[in-house]
Amino acid sequence: MRTKRSSGLIVMSNDVSGGRSFAPQVPRPSAHEAAERLQLALDSGAVAGTWVWDIIADQLTGDEWFARTFGLCPKLCAKGLPLALVTAYIHPDDALRVDKDIEEALSNGDTYRCEYRVLHQDGVYRWVEASGRIERDVQGKPTRSFGVLLDIDSRRTAEAERDRLNELLQIFTAAVPGVVYAKDLEGRMLVANRGTAELVGKPPEFFIGKTDLEFLDDEQQARVLMETDQRIMQSNVSEQIEEKVNLADGSAAIWLSTKAPLLDRNGDVIGLIGSSIDVTARKKAEEAVRELNQTLEQRIEQAVFEREQIEDALRHSQKMDAVGQLTGGIAHDFNNLLAGISGSLELITKRLAQGRVSDVDRYVSVAQGAVRRAASLTHRLLAFSRRQTLSPRVTDVNVLIHDMEEMIARTVGPEIDIKVVAQNDLWPALIDHAQLESSLLNLCLNARDAMPNGGHIVIETANASLAECNDPDHGIPAGEHLSIRITDTGSGMSPAIVAKAFEPFFTTKPIGAGTGLGLSMVYGFVRQSGGQIRVESVEGQGTSVVMHLPRHTSESTPRAAEPEVFEELAHHTGETVLIVDDESSLRMLVAEVITGLGFNCLEAADAQAGLQILQSDARIDLLISDIGLPGGMNGREMADAAGDCRPGLPTLFITGYAKSSVLDDCHLRPCTQVLTKPFGLDALAGRVTGLIGADAVARGYQ
Repeated sequence: MRTKRSSGLIVMSNDVSGGRSFAPQVPRPSAHEAAERLQLALDSGAVAGTWVWDIIADQLTGDEWFARTFGLCPKLCAKGLPLALVTAYIHPDDALRVDKDIEEALSNGDTYRCEYRVLHQDGVYRWVEASGRIERDVQGKPTRSFGVLLDIDSRRTAEAERDRLNELLQIFTAAVPGVVYAKDLEGRMLVANRGTAELVGKPPEFFIGKTDLEFLDDEQQARVLMETDQRIMQSNVSEQIEEKVNLADGSAAIWLSTKAPLLDRNGDVIGLIGSSIDVTARKKAEEAVRELNQTLEQRIEQAVFEREQIEDALRHSQKMDAVGQLTGGIAHDFNNLLAGISGSLELITKRLAQGRVSDVDRYVSVAQGAVRRAASLTHRLLAFSRRQTLSPRVTDVNVLIHDMEEMIARTVGPEIDIKVVAQNDLWPALIDHAQLESSLLNLCLNARDAMPNGGHIVIETANASLAECNDPDHGIPAGEHLSIRITDTGSGMSPAIVAKAFEPFFTTKPIGAGTGLGLSMVYGFVRQSGGQIRVESVEGQGTSVVMHLPRHTSESTPRAAEPEVFEELAHHTGETVLIVDDESSLRMLVAEVITGLGFNCLEAADAQAGLQILQSDARIDLLISDIGLPGGMNGREMADAAGDCRPGLPTLFITGYAKSSVLDDCHLRPCTQVLTKPFGLDALAGRVTGLIGADAVARGYQ
């Protein structure tokens, strides 16, 4: 069937090399030759169908492949269809051109050839090439057309990709800075970008097709360039060289050129490609550096000396800033301890006067405990603020953090919740004990400042085996380290701020609120200790600062933390006073005064526990509370929350902070008073009796 149908076809032309097609007039082949050619096309899979068009009857018949190509019914196509019904499947953008080509072929030609897109059965347009011949009667009127369809979709896709790559190459060449060019074996310019034209000072059409000797004004310079190009092409080896050239404005310049042989598919050298950039400014800078190197040693010694002085000043300033941050919290702790000591002494005096000697030991123990804690705080303050170089010693970091936990909590304030997650069997570190304390405190203060409305700080320790890191700024040798991670739930930092976090004097705090020295001093301490520190932060999600410190080979036994003792709350009847204070010795003294006045007492160590009692059914006639309490809720907030369930409850605030800095008089309700620590027990008793309203309560106290 194919051979019979193809015997009426004439030779077709299909040029796929240059993107344009032509159909030369050739002698009509024999039926046998046409059949053989068609069979070869069919075997290669390129033929997409054949047709015969009866022009007079306007009936086009096609084979099964033709029908499938146009998405037609093979049976209908075999019987014959009007040409317009078939061409309706041609892409709208190609239809007018196809109609015009058909009309022109019918009017003036014997052969017909056209490329267009046709809608296949799968709904996708594909490129085909229609080639055929027009038969005419004796008067020259067209009677029939025979033709074949070739599938050229792959070719057109390749041509489109080629055109796209050519356009991309032109855009790339035009956009590349400096000079980019290609030359043939004789040194004639084949391709050049805009930078080449600017260097030469002439438009591309002036030098394309010419050698350097033909378009450069400096003949000696041109010869040197051409000799270099010939050497590279003959050696078939790329080179990077510095070339002295004269620019179009007459000034001299130095260009760094990279030149390589241009090879064809067979690997034969057919020319040269090159690129050049102007390095005149860089060469001048290098010359200036060489001149400066003559006095380099002296300048380095001076710079090192000045840097050491600045580092000493920074270290001292940082310590003083941290001490200033601690002042409020330390003062609060000492006021609590002094209140416990003075109250114990007053009670000792009263009990001795009453002959109740057996009670004296209890009060003495309370006073001694408070004195020991005060001494411990004083020792920490002195150790923190002394000016010294690093004095490393084997340190159990878990023990150090445990010992600092209370001081950190006091420093950051009661609105910040502190949580320590310590790994068991943490490796020891050989570090400066005081410097690590200072670093931890600084990091916690930074975390606090990022959480003005309160939040959480988590201090974690862990053992870590780190791989080698080649980063010169943050890398550390591979090996075993222990890590300390301080994480907050604050505002976080942008990548730009994180990048500058360790720079001295860089701060995001308002003027006067921060020196910008904290993180830089921590960074210096960690790196001097052979470790690494990094910041991980996301805006709006908080910040983590991780310190990696080298493991010390000797072992140390962690000291067990002393468990906190919580006294059981007792339920009483009658007039009852709720005492809320995190200082157990002070709670005991206040309770002694209250019970001595004949009232019942309930105690709580923090605001959450106190609020639970206030929201219970227990009778409460007076609330006595510290203002600065741990756990994220202070005494004032607890009292405000209790006002919903116990409106009008008399409240006595006792605080180690200055009254005006914590609770303004304008915020006090008529049934609320403030007593500042340290206070006398008689003053406490007077406030209690006044707030409860009892008129003969001195019987147990006198």
